[in-house]
Amino acid sequence: MKRRVKYRWLSPDGYIHLGMSDGRIVAEHRHVWECAYGAIPDGHQIHHRDGNRANNRLENLVPLLPGHHKREHVQHWTGPGGEWWKRCTKCGRAAPEDDFPTKRYVDGVRKTRGNCHECERARLRAKKGLPAEGNSHRNFGRFIGPRDSVSGA
Repeated sequence: MKRRVKYRWLSPDGYIHLGMSDGRIVAEHRHVWECAYGAIPDGHQIHHRDGNRANNRLENLVPLLPGHHKREHVQHWTGPGGEWWKRCTKCGRAAPEDDFPTKRYVDGVRKTRGNCHECERARLRAKKGLPAEGNSHRNFGRFIGPRDSVSGA
């Protein structure tokens, strides 16, 4: 028996869900993909290219690996050389992902901070109570040496 759609509704998170004749509930974007191409490839998620969760036209859907799918949703994009770019959360400057300090590696995947190197350096200096970069220690330029011991010579 072929499953049929009995009803559909828009959920609070913006996805359209389908109630099937066999009692199952499925997301419409997954159902559309599976009807056109068969099973979703193992380990893949269906991504809406335009970001509209209710736009389930086939040309708007693409399967992505979870790491790539997450990158699409955290304001990353591919630069001219094919490298991943992101925007600094502090200064707003866009730069290749390699210009952002590595926070940690999780399951072999590199996780970066949201701040670029310059903003991260300033954040750490402020955290340690040091003056802003470019400014030196308060004694810079002053002569701090032995006191003038020549008296009345």
